[in-house]
Amino acid sequence: MKRSAVWRPALLARKFRSVELRAGLPTSHARRGTAFDYNIPAKRTEERSRVEKAEAAYAAATSRWRTRPERQKAVEKAAE
Repeated sequence: MKRSAVWRPALLARKFRSVELRAGLPTSHARRGTAFDYNIPAKRTEERSRVEKAEAAYAAATSRWRTRPERQKAVEKAAE
């Protein structure tokens, strides 16, 4: 199995950043990362409400599903 398919996102981001620095891009210290949005309570609440709505919609859509169709019993067929 190739390990490139299972790289960790932080490791991959660091490798890309080191390539950017070698190419001459300016350094950036103390900038907010991609996960900063999780520190904003309003965004967390909004995301949580979207997930809860999606879960409720899925539960409503699948609540009437049956695992197997109802079949006639062999005893009822033979009695006729």
